[in-house]
Amino acid sequence: MRRRAVGLAALALVGAPALTGSSLTGTASAAESAATAAAAETPVYARLYNQGTGKCLAVPSANPANGVVLIQWTCSTSASQYWTLEPVTNGYRVRNQATGKCLSIGSSSTDGGAKAIQWPCSANTDQVWAHDETDRLRNDNSSLCLAIPNSTTTNGTEAMQWTCSGRDQQWLW
Repeated sequence: MRRRAVGLAALALVGAPALTGSSLTGTASAAESAATAAAAETPVYARLYNQGTGKCLAVPSANPANGVVLIQWTCSTSASQYWTLEPVTNGYRVRNQATGKCLSIGSSSTDGGAKAIQWPCSANTDQVWAHDETDRLRNDNSSLCLAIPNSTTTNGTEAMQWTCSGRDQQWLW
């Protein structure tokens, strides 16, 4: 199956207010304004698909506990595999649909090999991710990239951060 990358900015803006003919002329009704405001607040979720492994980033069993190590798994419709982007300074916070928690690096580590975990969303830089021109997710705190070690295709392989270099670090939305 062929996959297509969706720009992070586009994904983050999908819920943004749409311009309509009536809003351009200043005659939008209160109902249209309310509907547009509600759409702007509705997050859009998508799977994070690893190009090197063909699997998706997931919270195992949708476990809501803090510190759960994120894994890759065969892509499905499970909410544990769906993520939304929240624009922040220097990038995005990546929030899971099932748990409401954010993609983080354990103990705010800057070491290669540190595990990717879920944690309550905050302003910490270990939860800020930039998507570069090669589809890598680079952590603002460590400048390392979200990776699946050695592009292994085994379900349950733990996600980690590593020096940015390989296909196992390329993620599509």
